[in-house]
Amino acid sequence: MKFHYLLVDDLLPKEEFERRVEEKVAESGDLLDDRTAAMLVVKDLGRSHIRIRDLAAAPSLACFFAKVLSVGEPREFERPDGTPGIVANVTVGDETGRARLTLWDEKAAGVSEIEAGDVLEILGRPKGRGKVPDVTAVAVQEAACEITCEETADAPVPGPASDLEVRVISVENPRTFKRRDGTPGEMVEAVVGNENGVFRLVAWAPAVLLGVEPGENVVIRDAVARDSDRGIEYSLGEAASIMRSDREIVLPMNTVADVEEGGSYSLTGTVLSVQPPHSFTTRNGRQSSVRNLVVADSTGEIPAVIWGEKADEHLVPGDRIEIYNTTARRGRYGDLEVHLSWGSALAILGEEEKEVEVEGTIVATRQGTSLDTGDACYLLAEPLPVGYVVRARGTVHRGVISLSSLEAVTPDQEGLHRRLDRISRDP
Repeated sequence: MKFHYLLVDDLLPKEEFERRVEEKVAESGDLLDDRTAAMLVVKDLGRSHIRIRDLAAAPSLACFFAKVLSVGEPREFERPDGTPGIVANVTVGDETGRARLTLWDEKAAGVSEIEAGDVLEILGRPKGRGKVPDVTAVAVQEAACEITCEETADAPVPGPASDLEVRVISVENPRTFKRRDGTPGEMVEAVVGNENGVFRLVAWAPAVLLGVEPGENVVIRDAVARDSDRGIEYSLGEAASIMRSDREIVLPMNTVADVEEGGSYSLTGTVLSVQPPHSFTTRNGRQSSVRNLVVADSTGEIPAVIWGEKADEHLVPGDRIEIYNTTARRGRYGDLEVHLSWGSALAILGEEEKEVEVEGTIVATRQGTSLDTGDACYLLAEPLPVGYVVRARGTVHRGVISLSSLEAVTPDQEGLHRRLDRISRDP
């Protein structure tokens, strides 16, 4: 009963749901069991089961029946914060299509109890919008119904994708790696997206992405799709090529109100607060960084945790940002937060530079050395000794002042004495 209540927990309290289930059982003369009665109550509330072909248009939580076609082995991995995790993939199908079911941690550990041919009732969060949707499992249980579909488990995502038309969201700096034979290689990671979602892209021949800039729309030839722990990702070899595209591409964006645990989201918002980056050493001895901030839009606000090189991006309160392909999960205190790690992208929306001439005191803040004018506080592009009163000229961009000239200001002794006298006379 708890399984089915999750589908309607936003519509009525649990006690009312249980009462309606009992009524269904009583009306049937005890011919219905609790499970069947719960399904009928869910259907009465407009949240009935759907077919796999309808997952692309489903809300954030969907329920469907499917036959298990193949079961992947659970794989251990290390999260960006160094904590271990387990993931497993199960290919399921019905008469309308196939889906890739992703199970995490405890659910992944129990995947050995699932076999090809089993029929499951699945409660999950659809992620992919392509031909083979990706579904993150929220709850799974065996079902006593028949599913007719082809029982061969083809690959849950297509092989070579001859034409992948996307917008380039971000392109990372090239990274070196060591091949299995010990020889060095180079790769470039990118994040791309189209109407079907946002995807990680890895170019094993970095020259393929040479000259490609974020914001450009392109057609990629010979991109190979494969499964990953974060859904579909694409890889490019030496045979791949990229051409510019003039087609308008609208990326699917979410709001803070849409965010639910276990889902993948892309958001546009304003930085309300930001903490300095914190360096740490992962369990494999690699140096990394993490940073916490709070992002808000018109529907609410949510903590965001940025991992890796993205944590070192210069951010200040008031920045307008876009974050792509983030994962939502509970923080250490149980609050919902979004995480940006590999396969995610962070874009800072542009703001015009402006010329300023201000007078203030150089102070130390959590963001770094700043110039406090009394009305505003500008982060200094280059640090200066704290405590001096200065007159500065320069340009301000996203709260950072780049100085063109600087002169010390002699404190107004008489004015200072007058202020001290007023303070001493005040009760």
